[in-house]
Parts: sequence; structure tokens; C-alpha cells
Amino acid sequence: MAEPPAIPARCADRPTIGGRVIPWINVRLADGGVDFRAQHTARLRTALTEWRCQVCSQPLTFPIVLLGGPTALKQLLFDEAPLHAECAVYTSRACPVVAGEATRLPTGRKLSEGHRGERCPVEGCNCGGWIPTPGSADRPHPTEPHAWFAVYAMGFTMAVSPTGELLGALVQPEQVRAVRLVSRPGEGRCWTTVADALADYEPPKTEPA
Repeated sequence: MAEPPAIPARCADRPTIGGRVIPWINVRLADGGVDFRAQHTARLRTALTEWRCQVCSQPLTFPIVLLGGPTALKQLLFDEAPLHAECAVYTSRACPVVAGEATRLPTGRKLSEGHRGERCPVEGCNCGGWIPTPGSADRPHPTEPHAWFAVYAMGFTMAVSPTGELLGALVQPEQVRAVRLVSRPGEGRCWTTVADALADYEPPKTEPA
């Protein structure tokens, strides 16, 4: 793994592991570790309702950035919470998957689903952070690495399914200001402009919260 990138000023007070910032939205483990594959359910909802960055937890500023793969770009529906522009750039360097360095995705149970995630690190906390987002187990998840895109937008709405399941952040085409191809799997980070990325936009079947 490459040397950790420089930490942005917004994240200066965030805890780190291996020289990399632990995003606010990820599940912390009672033994001091972190599950980078699991989002804290309560914090995901807070990020979407209070417009907070998933990495540093501070209030978002415009333009916001949404990170996702080809399907998220096509539908403009992101299961990742928004980020500040600088936090998105940092993530594109610090996360091996988003940076395109990973040639395979982890399989098996997440750390927070095993014995390391049996209790919350905050004594007496009843945050619900260990509960998977309702409906997430029924959604198709990539088994192979994919390209990553960054969508710069001037707004979003929290999307829920017709049955009330939290789906993520939904961006309207007119809210998009720019699109960047962040990386390709096995090729690494490129962060280049994608001029025609929205040509085949198809609205997802969701309802604003």
C-alpha cells in the first residue's frame, strides 16, 4: 500500500489508523479498530438529513461531492453520503478501492458482523450503528472492482423506496455541476473530466423523503 496522503485541514482532528483518517460515518469497533466496509446506520441518516460530510462530519459546503460507481452515476442515486470537495479528493487517494488500486473486493462477513462488532465502543450507547441499513442486504453489491466517479452537485434529496427503506442521496441532473472519472480498477487514480457522463441518465424508482 502506498504512503498515506496528506490529511486535509478539515480532518486534522479526526482519529487515524495507519496514518489514514477514520471517516466519521464508518463503524468504530470496541477494540479500537474500524470497519471500513460498514457505514454507521444512524450517522448515515444524520449525514443525509443534516447535510454533514461523511468523512469529517462538518456541515457541507457547495459544491458537494458524491462518490459512486457506474450504476450510481447512471441513476444519480448514491448509497454513500456526500462529502466536501477536499474530503472527496482525500478519499480518492486514501482509500485503495476508490483509488483504483484494488484488483479484488473483500468477501465474507464484515468486521462489525463478527465478534469484534458485538458491542459499541461507547459505553451505554444505543445508537443502532451495528444494524445494517434496512433493505441493504437485498440490494445487488458489486463483487468485482469498478470505476469510480465524483459528481459535483449543488444539492440532493434523501431518497427512500416506496416501502420506506433508506436508499441514499438522490441528485437531479440540473443540480450537477461537474463529473470526474476518479479511477479505473487496476489502473489507478486519474481524476479526469467526463463530459458525456449523464447522457444515459435514468431516474431511479424512489420517492424524496
